[in-house]
Amino acid sequence: MKRYDGQRIYIRLLSVEDARDMLNLQIRNREVFEKITASERTEAFYTLEGQVALLEKWVQAREDGTRYSFGIFLRSTDELIGEVSMFEIELNLAKKWIVGYVLEQHHNGQGYMSEALQLLFDFALHKVGIERLEAGALPDNIGSIRVLEKAGFRQIGVQSIVVNGILKEHVMYAITLKLS
Repeated sequence: MKRYDGQRIYIRLLSVEDARDMLNLQIRNREVFEKITASERTEAFYTLEGQVALLEKWVQAREDGTRYSFGIFLRSTDELIGEVSMFEIELNLAKKWIVGYVLEQHHNGQGYMSEALQLLFDFALHKVGIERLEAGALPDNIGSIRVLEKAGFRQIGVQSIVVNGILKEHVMYAITLKLS
């Protein structure tokens, strides 16, 4: 499967064959990821079958042109250390492309997500023609805000998003991609 290489990491579209690695990533980082994710996580999510079902759903969405989910891998070891996705939602009758991401907690602060976002932007613009992306971060998630701002996102407002069944205010960001 085609991969997009950066200096220290590469991204490639996730497939069902990545289920075991995704499960391990999710289990190792469960406590951290559950604090920031808007997706509902039942105990079934933390099973191999749950990850297979999720990846099958993501592959179908990719075929439908509504979601592109990439694994983030270290070039030196091919280890899966995170995931970055862009997906289309409809909000107030307007379609928007949203970016979401998670990274193995012990790799935070090393610039891997910034590198992954640049690779995602290249894919978005040159492979599927997406020119505008949005993302949100909890106000106390300083690391994520720093990643978004470093990548060129600009703050556009606030929005309430459900996280673990609780409505939480997120700072919203947007970026318009340009051909280089």
